[in-house]
Amino acid sequence: MKNFFLKKKPLGCFLLMLLMLFCWTVEPLRAQDALKRLDWVCVSEPMPTVLKKLEQASGFKMLFTYNELQDFKVTINLKNQTIEKIVQEIISSYPLTYEISGKYISISTVKNDRKRQVVLKGQVTDLSGEPLPGASVEVKGDNLLTIGTVTDMDGNFYVTIPNFLASQKRTVVISFVGMKKEVIRLTDLNVMKPLKVELQSDNMLDEVVIVDDGYNRLPRKDMVGAFTTVKADDIMMPAYQSVDQMLQGKIAGMQVINSSSRVGATPQIKIRGTSTLLGNRSPLWVVDGVIQEEPLKIDVSSQLAGNMAELIGNEISWLNPNDIDNITVLKDASATAIYGSRASNGVIVITTKRGSAERMSVRYSTNFSIRQRPTYDLYDFMNSKERIQFSKEVYDAGARYQQEPLPQIYTYEGLMAMFNNRQITESEFMAQMQRLETVNTDWFDLLTRNSISQNHNLSVSGGSQKVTYNASVGYSQNDGIEVGNENNQFTSRLNVYAEFNKRLKMSFNLNGSIRNSDGYGPGVNPYSYALNTSRTVPAFEPNGDRAYYKNYYTYQYNTLLGGYNTYSYNIFNEMENSYSKNKGVNFSVSANLDYKILDWLSYQVTGSLTQSMNDTEGFAGEKTSHIERLYRGYPYGSEKSGSEKFNAALLPFGGTLTTSNSEGLSLNMSHRLAFSKTFNETHRLNAMLGWEVRSSKQRSNGNTVWGYVPERGEILVSPNRPTEIVPVGGAREDIQWGALDELYNGSWRKSTTETNYMSFFGTLAYSLKNRYVFNFNVRSDASNRFGQDQNKKFDPTWSAGFSWKIAEEGFVKEKMDWLDQMNLRASYGVQGYVVSSISPELLARYEGILRGYNEYYLTIAGLPNPYLKWEQTKTWNLGLDMSLFGFSLNLEYYGRRTNAINRTEVAQEYGVESLLLNGGILKNHGLEVSLNFTPYRKKDFAWTIGLNFARNWNRSELDDLTAKADEVNHYNYLSGNSSRPLKKGYPLSAFWSFKFAGLDPETGYPLFHGIDNEAKESYGSQDVDPTTFLEYTGSSEPVFDGGLNTRLRWKSFQFGADFAVSLGAKKRLPNPYSTFTNGKIPSPFNNVSKTLNDRWKKPGDEMHTHIPAVYTSILDEYNIYLPNGLYMSRYDMWAQSDVMVADASYLRCTQLQLSYNFPRNLCQKLGLANISLNANVNNLFVIASKKWNGYDPELGNSITPKVYSLGLSVGF
Repeated sequence: MKNFFLKKKPLGCFLLMLLMLFCWTVEPLRAQDALKRLDWVCVSEPMPTVLKKLEQASGFKMLFTYNELQDFKVTINLKNQTIEKIVQEIISSYPLTYEISGKYISISTVKNDRKRQVVLKGQVTDLSGEPLPGASVEVKGDNLLTIGTVTDMDGNFYVTIPNFLASQKRTVVISFVGMKKEVIRLTDLNVMKPLKVELQSDNMLDEVVIVDDGYNRLPRKDMVGAFTTVKADDIMMPAYQSVDQMLQGKIAGMQVINSSSRVGATPQIKIRGTSTLLGNRSPLWVVDGVIQEEPLKIDVSSQLAGNMAELIGNEISWLNPNDIDNITVLKDASATAIYGSRASNGVIVITTKRGSAERMSVRYSTNFSIRQRPTYDLYDFMNSKERIQFSKEVYDAGARYQQEPLPQIYTYEGLMAMFNNRQITESEFMAQMQRLETVNTDWFDLLTRNSISQNHNLSVSGGSQKVTYNASVGYSQNDGIEVGNENNQFTSRLNVYAEFNKRLKMSFNLNGSIRNSDGYGPGVNPYSYALNTSRTVPAFEPNGDRAYYKNYYTYQYNTLLGGYNTYSYNIFNEMENSYSKNKGVNFSVSANLDYKILDWLSYQVTGSLTQSMNDTEGFAGEKTSHIERLYRGYPYGSEKSGSEKFNAALLPFGGTLTTSNSEGLSLNMSHRLAFSKTFNETHRLNAMLGWEVRSSKQRSNGNTVWGYVPERGEILVSPNRPTEIVPVGGAREDIQWGALDELYNGSWRKSTTETNYMSFFGTLAYSLKNRYVFNFNVRSDASNRFGQDQNKKFDPTWSAGFSWKIAEEGFVKEKMDWLDQMNLRASYGVQGYVVSSISPELLARYEGILRGYNEYYLTIAGLPNPYLKWEQTKTWNLGLDMSLFGFSLNLEYYGRRTNAINRTEVAQEYGVESLLLNGGILKNHGLEVSLNFTPYRKKDFAWTIGLNFARNWNRSELDDLTAKADEVNHYNYLSGNSSRPLKKGYPLSAFWSFKFAGLDPETGYPLFHGIDNEAKESYGSQDVDPTTFLEYTGSSEPVFDGGLNTRLRWKSFQFGADFAVSLGAKKRLPNPYSTFTNGKIPSPFNNVSKTLNDRWKKPGDEMHTHIPAVYTSILDEYNIYLPNGLYMSRYDMWAQSDVMVADASYLRCTQLQLSYNFPRNLCQKLGLANISLNANVNNLFVIASKKWNGYDPELGNSITPKVYSLGLSVGF
């Protein structure tokens, strides 16, 4: 058994611990029901429940018939009363009697009335006919006595009404959360037929629902801030592994921007624009009241960059979406100020599922998805014949090659070289040419796939009136469309909620996840390779062997060949002999305790611990071209020991293995004193005072070893000793440590970072007459990131807000009874933010030994700035909530002003390039609209529509003189430097372009406005503002985004469609000349865009094309001098001109879904509670500018694959 758990670690140990902790937690909690009291308080509790409690508290045995008493409700408040007195009060309102005999108390109905009792039966459903289990059914009389029950799983109810009450006027009140109450008068109880009650949706639900912001649980009507809550079931996309990928187009004011099509890639999320330049721009994530720390960093070395970095995930990648109950997005200062630092970026609060005090329920759900591979039909790249024809044309036109083509049969250029070198005859040349024209290697077919993914989830929930629990385990296997891109995750979760007594409550959460991701080794990117490699190049020889084509490279210790050394390359060899992979483990435990000191005063404690680990590997084997080019200088196995090239090799045997290990531990503890009291039903006061400490510590270690040979028992072989290395063709250089030299220049790295926060906070919400609500929040954070200066160490955050419920005014109810809800809100607040990577103190970095001096030395990492303060954001918000005629409308208008920290350049003698200072003024303001309505709703058919959109205006207020002092040149304006504001009054994501003036009618070369296109020497000055010869293009980020979500229900079928829209962004189109270095013909192995078939070829073509001619001039016409004294390639200028900019707006169908719920009677025959089937399609289509030629404008240089899913959900 010991060996078993060692082998299964950490999974086996984790599951055992989970089981033991579950048993340990639940059983003792049940024992707490035996607390003895002679005070007795209960409100509308079923009589059998009250009697059972009294039995435990008193020591008396209660004898009664459950069916006779189950419909009687009891409300009493007694202090220091005898047991007999308590029993008398319990039964006083009903035709019951009691008898005490020793330790037994028997309770029975009055015989004369018992025979004349009336039974009221019925069923409660929604308008679609779906039963509503748990609906409240109350029968009320003149004397305010109430007899009630709740509906069962099929919506049925059964109430026994004593006859002595039948003479009174009776009403039945039926209610259900989210539905309008139904009040029915009973006329003749003795002949009453079974009731069939249909409840309608209540548009006023938002007023009574409880909102959990992580610290407070307040009625929505007492919330003043701007926030949006969505149910997880309403946004669920079974094909995705993380909930952040499901939020696109769902919430007004929140942008979800995808940057990669790979499975598991994390999208970028912004709430109400950008409010920091150097810090994390992502919102703060909170799960069940616990702040989630930023994900662990990995050592992004050359072995790992671009492969694993994007797959590490974000703060909530460990969380199974099936465990989520709801998501609340907090937007303005009134809603987020309670979280202090980092909350200026917005807060996303996730509440997970809890058990219910019903019978145990078990649910299993599974989903299978297929991601569609890309094809060449989606892009505009040339096929084999077109690529060869293009090579002929540009060669005949006089274009020059970057390097002399290597003689080989895999390219047109290679065949020409062989023919010119007389290695093949003309007939052989023509035969090989015809073969190349028909090769048409389908790299997408070879390197991508229609990938299959699967998700499984099992959950168990239930409990008693005192203890509820919810436990789940989940497994997902997600394969990417690229062969070898895989991701799997195992999650487990346990939630236990216990009510020890009426004063003490506790909840407990335990979460664990293990995540594995597989990627590629250095330089390997199957999707990019398939997209950019010429289709004339075969993957395999006619006999089935891999085809290796040759290319040039430079080996640092072979000066004889210089840049004319050659290596052989085959993508499948690289994929087979290299990899990168990551394993992430996350474990967290949290507990919440709520002790009611008085009926209106509670003490609350929340504590949490989160442990996370990441292990990453990147491997390049000895058979890869990566090792050949960097460390060996010759093909694998081609040189014998002692040869000239062998002696020049740094690493004659083995490859490299790069590992990065990081772990993080975060602790959180908060203590809160909560006050909640209503005075005379007119004044309602909710207040809270709290103290919180947070600590986060991260350790990381990155390392590279040379000579790693996994196929020989994972051993290390020694590289050549530095004294043994003899360069080819030249004098011995300073070889130092040979292959190990990189070890002392960054390939080994270890770091420890610790961040501590201490906070004091308070909230106050006052409601007058349920119409006027005042809200105030304050928080002060202390951070060790800002040293010892008390003025900088503590940062106050505060907000104030007001809400007026106009629809509750008497004059409105009287004159405008059609207005269900109208609420005006206003708030203002100030928030701070700490950029964890900076400090106002002098920062120095320990270095090694300074050669020549043989002494340890330091380098300056950051200059001190004693005036540096926290970033500060001031926010105001105006809101309107309306509900009328079945429409629900929410409007938000906001403004934000941030004093951000930015960098300014300093003189070189300071030892660093820049100094940190406050003053990067950013302004955001915008409008958000959310609209929900139901055009049609009947029993068998219903149609609902949800619409949201937001418009954000962002601009910089940094003076232009700062940009001039920092010597910001035209490259910054062309790329749109988002790390600093470029020009006052423009968005942070603004970029500029050259003004295209057409093509030269004689040469076909591009011309530009505002520039001397004929200048032969440098002119102008670097003091010239680049915007005088550049044209403002727009923002690279969308300024308008939104979503449309609609649901259609017909009987047991439901159809849903979700759309996301993004407008206003501008992006540069892919440059078809990007591989034409210095204007010369690209490598024969590069594919070329079909766009170049429309290039300028002869005078007159400039009238119908903007694509320049291939550069063929023998004169120096390739570069153009600019007015700022610098120069630039005219082809790069064309690629960054306004003619190569496209509107990046799009409309995306994020999901279509169809589900079917099996009939209830069929489920019952099968012994199941319910069964449902669902089918989904994600990313079905994208509508965008035709200029993108198949590319997804959101990603820029790739596409988002379609995903088809089929799922099953079974309830037991």
